[in-house]
Amino acid sequence: MKKTILLLALGSFLFTGCPKHEIIPAPVPHVELYAEFTGTVNGTNVELTQNVNGYYLEALKTKIIVPSPTPSSAIYSSELKSSQSLVAIKLNLGSVYFDAAASNGDPTVEVWNSFFTSNDYPNNPSYMAAGADGFEVVYRDGTGAIWTSDPAGSGQDVVFTDVVQESDASGDYSKFTCTFNCTLSRTVGPDTFYLPIQNGVFIGYFKR
Repeated sequence: MKKTILLLALGSFLFTGCPKHEIIPAPVPHVELYAEFTGTVNGTNVELTQNVNGYYLEALKTKIIVPSPTPSSAIYSSELKSSQSLVAIKLNLGSVYFDAAASNGDPTVEVWNSFFTSNDYPNNPSYMAAGADGFEVVYRDGTGAIWTSDPAGSGQDVVFTDVVQESDASGDYSKFTCTFNCTLSRTVGPDTFYLPIQNGVFIGYFKR
């Protein structure tokens, strides 16, 4: 009888006394995204910061899809804008070339990463209309007027630094710091007006 009680007690201990091993899920990648712009616009210091005065970054792309084997292309934009103010600034950069038929209509991650980390990207891209095979700045002032950088403008420069490629469940990102000087213009009737940006620093990201 004593042996039976001992066996029952031992069995109860084995079933209830052993600690259960907790299964800890693997950490989920999360990309920290931040955006701001500082610069002197037409002689006035301008600072636009994410989550201040309604500012947020919108990362979009413009694709030109053509039948394979001719390469399709994509231009990427990063725009700092606000729900409370008309003032906004957008950078356009391109072009990423890819086979749309072989990659479901978008560059693969490998092609995407290669473009943003190649020697052609960080080192002084040329100013080009709409950012096709180059770089473009678009600025909207407090009246809603749109100003665009001129590919033929003189004394313009741009350099990308701190380029980091990261991905999470929401997408693939290329984070960057862009430093530039340029002169924007807009035409109204027969007249063309100019708007210089000096010591512009744009911290943001593009999204695949």
